[in-house]
Amino acid sequence: MSRAYPFRRPPDDVVTAGPWLRVDAGDTGELPSDLPDWDYETVLPLRRPISIDGLRARRECGLRDDAQLVLSVIWASSSSSLRGRAWQFPVPPADAAEYRIAFDLPGGELGGRLDLETVLTLRSPGTASGSAAAPSRPGSVLWRDTRSVMLQVDAVLFPLAVVDFEHLPYPTGAAWHLELGHDLEAQALGSVLLLVNQRREIVTDALAAAADPADADRRVLSAVRTDVIRSLIERAVVDDEFDDEFEYPTGSVGALFASVLKTTFPDRPLEAVRRERDHDPALLSTRVQSATDLLAGP
Repeated sequence: MSRAYPFRRPPDDVVTAGPWLRVDAGDTGELPSDLPDWDYETVLPLRRPISIDGLRARRECGLRDDAQLVLSVIWASSSSSLRGRAWQFPVPPADAAEYRIAFDLPGGELGGRLDLETVLTLRSPGTASGSAAAPSRPGSVLWRDTRSVMLQVDAVLFPLAVVDFEHLPYPTGAAWHLELGHDLEAQALGSVLLLVNQRREIVTDALAAAADPADADRRVLSAVRTDVIRSLIERAVVDDEFDDEFEYPTGSVGALFASVLKTTFPDRPLEAVRRERDHDPALLSTRVQSATDLLAGP
C-alpha cells in the first residue's frame, strides 16, 4: 500500500541512483547485503553515483526554479542506536546533473544493521508557486530510498580500550569491564566504554582478529558480546528512572537501553524483566545467554 502525501512529489525517475559501492584496500566493489569481515576498528568508505534532474523535480512538484532542494544521506546503526548525516549537497535547477556520493563511516559508531537512507528534501520553497499542492514546509521529503547492510555480529558493539587493570580500580584478574554513564539522555558513544585487560591475551587476541576470527576467537567474542548485553540490561532494569516508553534522544544511553531490551526480549515488558531481576537474577542471566546465542558457533 503506497503512502499518500499532502503535497505533490516528482516521479521516481527524476532520480537515477546507482549501486552503493565499498572501497576496500584501494579496490571498489558493490556493497554486499552483509559484511562478515567488518569489525569495530573498520572504517567503512562508501560511494554511490547518482543523477538528478533538478529542474524537472521542481516543476513536477509545482515549485519555481528558485526553490532550494537538498540531497542527503542519513545513516543509522541498530546496535548503537546512533544515526547522523553522512553527506549533503544542494541540487541546482539543472537537467540530469551527475553526483558522486562519497563519505567514510567510523566503525566505532556502527554495529548490527546499518541503514543508508538517501533523501531528496525541500530546504526552501522559494517564491510563491502556481500550485496550491506544491510542498512548502522545509524538510518535506520528495524522494527517498533505503539500503540496509548487516555488519559482523560477533564484533564488539562499542568503543573499547585495552589497558592494564593494575592501574584501574578494577580486579586485576578480570578480563573486561563495561563502563556506563548514569545520564540517560547523554550520548551513548561518549558514555559507554569497554575496558579490556591487556593481561588477558586470549581476549585481546580475539578482538584483534575480529575481522577474521578463528573458532576460538569466535567463542571469546561471543562471551564478550553476551556479557556486554547482560550488563546493559541489568543497568537498565535497576535504574528506576529508565522508562522504555519514553522518547530518549537519538543515540542516547536511554535509547540504547530501550533498543537492547527490545532486541533481546522482544515479547517481554520491562516490568516483567525487572521482577525477574529482583527475584531470580540467575534466570535472567540465563535468558540473556539464550537470546544472544552464547557459544552457538558460526
